[in-house]
Amino acid sequence: MAGVLISMRLRVLAHSLTGARAANMFAGGLAGLLLAAGTIVVAGSGLAPEAVRADLLAVLLAGWMFGWILGPVYTGGGADSLRPEQFALLPIPPLRLAFGLLVAGFAGIAPAVSLIAFLSLTVYAAGHGILAVLVSAVAVVLQLILVLVLSRLVVGLLAVTVRSRLGAVLSALVNAAMAVILNQSWIVIWAAVESELFTYGFPPGFSTVLQWLPSSWGLVAIEAAGAGDWPLVAATLGGLAVLIAGALLAWARLLVRRTTTRPAQWVPRGGGRHPVLDRLTERGAVGVVAAKELRTWSRDLMRTHLFYYAVFFGVLYTLVPLIIDWRGMLPWTGVIVVVMAAAVSANLFGLDGTALWLSLTAPGREHAEIRGRQIAWLLQVGPLAVAVTVAGLLYGGTAQIWPWALGLLAATLGGGAGLIVLLSVYALVPVLEPNRRSGNPLEAGPAFGQVIGALLLVSLTALPAVAVAWAGTRLDLPLLTWAAVPAGLATGAWLTVHGGRLAIRRLSATGPEMLAHMRGGSAVRAGRGRSPAPPLPKRTSTLVTLIWTFCWIPLFPQGLIPLWMIIDGSTERLWFAALYVGDPWRIPVACAFTALGLALIAVGTVIPLRHRDRDRAVAS
Repeated sequence: MAGVLISMRLRVLAHSLTGARAANMFAGGLAGLLLAAGTIVVAGSGLAPEAVRADLLAVLLAGWMFGWILGPVYTGGGADSLRPEQFALLPIPPLRLAFGLLVAGFAGIAPAVSLIAFLSLTVYAAGHGILAVLVSAVAVVLQLILVLVLSRLVVGLLAVTVRSRLGAVLSALVNAAMAVILNQSWIVIWAAVESELFTYGFPPGFSTVLQWLPSSWGLVAIEAAGAGDWPLVAATLGGLAVLIAGALLAWARLLVRRTTTRPAQWVPRGGGRHPVLDRLTERGAVGVVAAKELRTWSRDLMRTHLFYYAVFFGVLYTLVPLIIDWRGMLPWTGVIVVVMAAAVSANLFGLDGTALWLSLTAPGREHAEIRGRQIAWLLQVGPLAVAVTVAGLLYGGTAQIWPWALGLLAATLGGGAGLIVLLSVYALVPVLEPNRRSGNPLEAGPAFGQVIGALLLVSLTALPAVAVAWAGTRLDLPLLTWAAVPAGLATGAWLTVHGGRLAIRRLSATGPEMLAHMRGGSAVRAGRGRSPAPPLPKRTSTLVTLIWTFCWIPLFPQGLIPLWMIIDGSTERLWFAALYVGDPWRIPVACAFTALGLALIAVGTVIPLRHRDRDRAVAS
């Protein structure tokens, strides 16, 4: 059966490697190969002292193991080409199915890249004798099987646990933590360099913890073989085998639960009555929609996950710099939470599915539908954002930062309330109907472009407040600096009102077309009779995806952030390239990186538009 499953997996992968998925797999494979090469270099070169090399290799191996364990959570539940539900009606014992799916899982780029990385054990063993090299061959195989079965076990646990509200929150925490680690890893590297960790090694306690991790058991076996301690070799390799068998049995049990149970519906205590919601329902149709939306935010697993993801991402993102004793990001926690919450909320109508028809059957309902959703989003996000902003200002802010943080918070809150409804009606992404979703709350549809657009647009709404605050700081006029707060309030209010007004007009004009779009999953243009634009060619789609993936590096980490640090007079250089050149070139270099990021965004936007216009010209 394993051979059949491998053939199925390879065939599905061959037919699905198109567009964004092919680009993501190519970029991920390339990044993985670079990391694998780095792991081998650490194991076999003299870049690190002998006393530190084993610990560094243990850290890297732990990173590979946790990458496999947490990767499925970060990528949306470990979406695979072969799902256990597809075999639920076949008379296959759970353990045999689990073994077959495990073997089929070796057919792919990620296992091949991991195998290359684990060959670092053999490179390391070369310095411990021929017997250690032979032991390393067994350790490499067991290590690869272990990370793969642990990954499958996490997928099974995720599929079961996220069927509850608590599970959706916990998966959001892990998902946000992974995203923060990927974005803020430079802080850990900088802290390690500054503390001369690579020269004097890790603390003894930390080294002991590394050795007890399963990812280091192969390394321990190699060192034991070099020292002639064969009982320890047998214990470590046998422990890996036992752990693999236990994880496989646990995964088989989870397959039964995953294919025979349905997600539990959360029912609040007291029949769902709440004083605030009761007051909202007394304020007409807008209040009724707002109350309905707030209940949906707390009951729908997908919305619960997305909201808590935004909260955890914003909080963790600003807490990580405390590792290097830098509190400068804490005042911006609320702004980051708001921007991320707007990004994950930009598909409100898509998340509701075809329930939109309930509103379309009531003439004039569009105004209440849009305004109610805006009010609900502000009530859901606003109080928490204000609270974390004030807390961050009290703990890590200065008197000069208060008007900046409050002004940007007001602008992004109002801008987010206006833009989420606009994007939801102009760039709707069809999502699986709520009653047909599995227990995975991460099935939010192909909304990557929508999320990126929301992040960029909501960030731009803060520009007027930033301009006022910057002018006041530059001219040393505190009153002008504090004018950034009313400027942010005015900008936010204007965007909320006018964004909602445009969304109401769009919903009134194209409501039936939006409903058809959600039902059929294909674009429909009201009153024009045009068919949807054909998809981009594979190479062009891959290029566009790569552009949108990497354009943010020159724009933010190498452009806007160092530019702000230069203007602020910061003396820290960290990993920002512009801060390593002398005056007067620092600002031009930062501006050049910013211009490069903006140029990539422009190219990534123009290519699809030109392709669409060219195809329509040919069709006409």
